[in-house]
Amino acid sequence: MKETTHPLPLPTPAGRKFSGTDQRAPLQSGLRACGEFGPTQTAGQFYPVACVALEVTQRCNLDCTLCYLSDQAEATNDPPLPVLFARLAMIHSHYGPGTSVQLTGGDPTLRSTDDLEALCREIRRLGLRSCLMTNGIRATRDILRRLAQAGLNDVAFHVDMTQERKGFSDEAGLNAVRLNYIARAQGLGVRILFNTTVFGGNFAELSDLARFFRDQDQVAFVSFQMQADTGRGVLRARPDVITQDSVMRAIEVGYGSTLDFDVVQVGHSQCNRYASVLRRPGYAMSLLAKRKLVRIMIAALAGVDRSSDGHLDIQDSLRRLTIRHPILATRAALGFLHVYLRVAFFDRWARPTRQTVFLHNFMASDDLDAGRCASCVFMVATPNGPLSMCVHNAHRDAHLAAVDQIETTQGPRWWNGAVSGLSDTDDLPNVVAHPSALAFKRLKGRLREQARVAGQSKEDL
Repeated sequence: MKETTHPLPLPTPAGRKFSGTDQRAPLQSGLRACGEFGPTQTAGQFYPVACVALEVTQRCNLDCTLCYLSDQAEATNDPPLPVLFARLAMIHSHYGPGTSVQLTGGDPTLRSTDDLEALCREIRRLGLRSCLMTNGIRATRDILRRLAQAGLNDVAFHVDMTQERKGFSDEAGLNAVRLNYIARAQGLGVRILFNTTVFGGNFAELSDLARFFRDQDQVAFVSFQMQADTGRGVLRARPDVITQDSVMRAIEVGYGSTLDFDVVQVGHSQCNRYASVLRRPGYAMSLLAKRKLVRIMIAALAGVDRSSDGHLDIQDSLRRLTIRHPILATRAALGFLHVYLRVAFFDRWARPTRQTVFLHNFMASDDLDAGRCASCVFMVATPNGPLSMCVHNAHRDAHLAAVDQIETTQGPRWWNGAVSGLSDTDDLPNVVAHPSALAFKRLKGRLREQARVAGQSKEDL
């Protein structure tokens, strides 16, 4: 194979290859090493990873001002299905059944629907969970229906002002887009999730946006992702006003309730914050307010959990908890009933539903913390194994140039982003090249800004 020179060093994957059957032990070890494995930590105790991104394309139909893709990303070819199937098998071998796989990119809907259906079927066959991560532009109801029938579990729509959608000047206006997307996915049997990038341009609207999400019966999961200096986007350093605390407080103002973000841990506390609420339009209450009871429940569930080789079997664990600790189970049930009745009290026609609220604090590419990377719960499938999402974004071009080796019935085959299909030789070109290798019309982010500064108009591109 040709020696490949990368613009950045190829980091050792944080995919945590291990021996034995306890698939949660490596993550638990990483969290212990940085003092984050406390009595309310769920990562490494109930699951070996929160999710793994499977990037099916680097192409996108938007040019976000805070894009995590690299300058060279869209010069690469889409991975063929055999490569993606091999990465799914790798995810399964590392983390076991129940792992959530995010079909992402770029925007995955730029792949053919046939390909996405095949991936959903394979994910279901392996006993994994699938989530389509999309900006929604091409995610029609017909496509979502086909994917749901193929096994899609979740659809996560990313909508915010960094995407510069034409005709919208604020997040309030984009609520029309969000409602349209909810209607597309409603009734298809998939959970509906929303992602929002929190940046200087929408921080003042954050409480109003949180209130909008609180009032949507069909939305099961809401993720707020703080601006990070990474990728090709033209916006870089995060404004000082945006901190974990300020974002959490703004969200709580929108929900009209304390959400207890500090009660349950999901990975490193500097990376992720988690809240679980029971809500109806106009009102919400935290399900984590009884802190002592929550801590006791976590310890009790750990004590009855038998799935030491993968993800918590919640139904089996709750059944065992009820048998072994009937008083504790009754206390928990009564606590939930109390919240349910309070949420439903002022509107007898309301049917309260649970909603997860998540805050992601991604790292800048030039300021990666080793402890946080080693205890990451959001990974990316790469040719070298699962890798921390923040590390991958900081070294994306190097990983796009890395080579996958695929075993086929005809013997081994090789692929990287420089070739369109599987190769009979591992002597592949280096996809990381000079920016001129990227077609001018496909310039995005900083490269497009540089071209404009150099005097090239949009028509010239």
